[in-house]
Amino acid sequence: MSIIDDFIEQSNDPMPSYSSSSFFVDSVGFEPSDPVMLETGFVSMGLAEDDSRVFALDRVQFQFPAQLRTMAVSNEILIMALETNHILRIDLQQAHEVEDIEIPRKQSEVKIYKTFFDPTGRHLLITTEQGENFYLFEKWKKAKPLSKFKGIVIESVAWNKAAGTSSDSSTKKILIGTRNGLIFEAEIEPTDEYFKREEKFCKQVYSIQENLPITGLRFEPFIVTPRKYFIVATTPTRIYQFIGMAQPQADYDGASMFENLFAKYETNPGFQELPGDLPYSELHFFTPYQDIQYQGTPKTFAWLTGPGIYHGNLVFGSQDVGDSVIDSAHLLPYPASPSETDPTTVVSEIPVSIALTEFHFILLYKERIRAICQLNDQIVYEELIPLKAGEEVRTMTVDTVKNTFWIYTDLSIFELIITREDRDVWRLYLDRQAFDTALQYCKNPAQCDKVLTTRADYYFSQGRYALSAQSYAQSAVAFEEVTLKFVERDERDALREYLLSKLDKLRRGDQIQRMMIATWLVEIYLNKINMLEDQTAASAGSDEARNFLAEQKFLEEEFRVFLDTHKANLDKRTTYNLIASHGRVDELLFYATIIGDYEKVISNWIQEKDYKKALDVLSKQASVDLFYKFAPVLMENAPYDTVNVWMRQTELNPRNLIPALLKYDHSKSTENATQNQAIRYLQFVVRELNNTDPAIHNFLLTLYATQSAQDESALLQFLATEGRKPHYNLDYALRLCSRQSGKMQSCVHIYSNMGLYEEAVDLALKHNDLELAKINADKPEDDEALRKKLWLKIARHVVEKKKDIKTAMEYLHDCELLKIEDILPFFPDFVLIDDFKDEICAALEDYNIHIEELKAEMEEATKSAESIRDDIRELRCRFAVVSTNEKCSLCDFPMLTRQFYIFPCQHGFHSDCLINKVKHHLNPRQIRRILELQEKIAHEISNINHAVTKPLAKPQSQPGGLDLLKGLILPDLAANSGDDVAVVVPKVDQLKDELDDLVASECILCGDIMIKTIEQPFIGPEETDLLASWAV
Repeated sequence: MSIIDDFIEQSNDPMPSYSSSSFFVDSVGFEPSDPVMLETGFVSMGLAEDDSRVFALDRVQFQFPAQLRTMAVSNEILIMALETNHILRIDLQQAHEVEDIEIPRKQSEVKIYKTFFDPTGRHLLITTEQGENFYLFEKWKKAKPLSKFKGIVIESVAWNKAAGTSSDSSTKKILIGTRNGLIFEAEIEPTDEYFKREEKFCKQVYSIQENLPITGLRFEPFIVTPRKYFIVATTPTRIYQFIGMAQPQADYDGASMFENLFAKYETNPGFQELPGDLPYSELHFFTPYQDIQYQGTPKTFAWLTGPGIYHGNLVFGSQDVGDSVIDSAHLLPYPASPSETDPTTVVSEIPVSIALTEFHFILLYKERIRAICQLNDQIVYEELIPLKAGEEVRTMTVDTVKNTFWIYTDLSIFELIITREDRDVWRLYLDRQAFDTALQYCKNPAQCDKVLTTRADYYFSQGRYALSAQSYAQSAVAFEEVTLKFVERDERDALREYLLSKLDKLRRGDQIQRMMIATWLVEIYLNKINMLEDQTAASAGSDEARNFLAEQKFLEEEFRVFLDTHKANLDKRTTYNLIASHGRVDELLFYATIIGDYEKVISNWIQEKDYKKALDVLSKQASVDLFYKFAPVLMENAPYDTVNVWMRQTELNPRNLIPALLKYDHSKSTENATQNQAIRYLQFVVRELNNTDPAIHNFLLTLYATQSAQDESALLQFLATEGRKPHYNLDYALRLCSRQSGKMQSCVHIYSNMGLYEEAVDLALKHNDLELAKINADKPEDDEALRKKLWLKIARHVVEKKKDIKTAMEYLHDCELLKIEDILPFFPDFVLIDDFKDEICAALEDYNIHIEELKAEMEEATKSAESIRDDIRELRCRFAVVSTNEKCSLCDFPMLTRQFYIFPCQHGFHSDCLINKVKHHLNPRQIRRILELQEKIAHEISNINHAVTKPLAKPQSQPGGLDLLKGLILPDLAANSGDDVAVVVPKVDQLKDELDDLVASECILCGDIMIKTIEQPFIGPEETDLLASWAV
């Protein structure tokens, strides 16, 4: 398809013009110069004015060793190819370091034609006029020839985005356009091996069948279908599009990636043509988001052709073979410039090179540079390039990753610095009435307000009042001005929309303004609802009435949402009055509900006698005070449902509900008349909630006792459930039940709970209830005398009142405490013995058996006493043999050297050794007692010593400890000591026995003390130093 017709139409349009008076001189770069510059468009019209320049041309200070042939910049790496076939590589982050790389060919043999730098800044292709091609990797110091590419003059390269995210160093599959219209697919992988080539893959995949250079080439994957690719190629007059599926990723290394895709276009290539005589062209793309790790999909493109700049959008969707990705394409003719020969005439000049930004086309000419705004096709910037004599402009290159623009000549390099190019874009979109887009590019509130105000005025003039209201609400237009506009046009709906939006945007601190607007909105809503209601009634039965009704329902729902959202901004009294004045009862109740005024809602339903709704509202609120307030009226009119609600509210205090329960008259209730609702609720409180309030229990008892029914089973069940420690008052319960007829069993139960068993039995016997009397007679289990007395009462009643001797005799079996002799006094003086002859005989037999048992017990006791006496005699003769060489088990010294203890286990200990060892296992009180005993024994032994030695008149000879021990063990030796010794020795024996109990109750090596030492460590704290002394 040719677009020459479109070009002809646009070429007839007036050319973009400029005023010659706009030229002015400015110093550019680092050298003094007098360039002529033009900058128009994007003029601030008195709103947020900014005089800073969007475009600025700066000269780069660099001394070239030879003329510059070509240049490329990628990822802040700058490559310059010189006429001497040297390559200069500069990292712009370290611009002072310049790498000089030589092409391995003499200058006389080859001449560098172009260089192609991938976006990552790692791979560089160098092509020459003679068809020699070289490859330079990022760290290499020397370029390597590509033998497979020999004879190919490269005009364009389509780099693979996957190389930026790959961990290896290859270029992945790339496309190469040649001077003679061929497209090659290749992959280059750098290697340090001498015999290994870098060309991993190289194959021709397409030919345009014309001897024209492929001036532009690029491929992009479809986002939704990654295997589908879009390829675009250009010649000086044609633009080709290829869409199709590429080979799977797994097969890329061994086969062509795009061969099958191009095969679909062998016979029917898809292209568009712009005829012209221009021998060159350029293809550029703009990507909104560009990064090495993630290079976004291009959004727009621009193609430099002879007739003009062909540009448009790229839309990736569901296109297939033969379809186009290009959308909304236009041809922009080149702007006219004053003729060099005749300044009064203007001619169109074709640029040497172009570049594409988000909003501008950058046009490079032989002596100047221009920027044309894409939004209005106006020249917004023009500047003369400060060239030296004989200096020639080469072309322009772009770092697509860092979005920098570079212009170079054969002797100089310039950077075109673009600052905030979207600064005034908002105004251009505003002029085109693209309001939403204009808002996206606003930089400050003043600009946003200008757009919003203009949009609001535009919609208002078009009669689109709702949209106008939304924009006015966001703008800074005076509130009074906007509201008057809508009031004058009687646009209440738009006014409502405006007020709603304005209310949402007011600060919370603006309480008065928020309240006024919210109140006004309530009035507007109510008027609108009533108007729709009147219109519905006026057109009843028609389709229009149904529409009015639907709108009314929708508006009522919207009004309720408004009330719920802005209830905090409304005055309760004013809102009540407004809604009530319009007769909107449902809305009034809704408003009362959302603000928590449940009392008003409940009162309304009670007034309407709709108690179920009143209870429904009551159950959904949390204030217990309302339960208490409305309890009497609800209990009187809907007792069953009221009790149901109460039972769900466990936090209620039943005591506060007693007045309502007292007012309830079950006899007058027609609702669930078989059940007393007051009793039902109190049963729930007592049984389920475990209430122990005496007032509640007394009231429930009263309700049970005062029921007209003669059956007292419910009352008895309640009394039984209360147990032995009831929560009701026993005296009150007894008085209450005593006054009620038919409550005898309850009175008996209460007497029993009070411990008045005689009264309970008497009352039961009074009413001839023998079973009840028997039950209560058995209750005093711990008082056998009382039990016997109560049973005798029952027996006497049976004998004396009922004259039933046989039944009385049966009580002998029911109560083991009664004997025949106990009830015989109740019998008449003259009675036949036949009725109780067997019982008398049985009693005599029992006495005989009991006497025999006592005899046997006496004989057994006599035998036991004799056995104990024998054991005592044997114990007196028990002894242990201690040899002379026996040693103490603790100190290992001879046993007989000091007092000692011997145990049945044959362990022997000196008394002092045993005492010292046992002390560690006794409590402080026991240790103090041992010391006291030792002191007392020593004192008494001293008294004995004095009494024994005095009659013997041997003062010079003091008895030894062994003699004293003998005196203690063999008292006969001290018989001559007189009465003093006879008194002291028993006392010493008593003290010694107590000491023995403390220290010799068990063997220290065999008893419980030894077992308890299992928890003690082998090395004690006091042995730490000793353990440390053995450390090596």
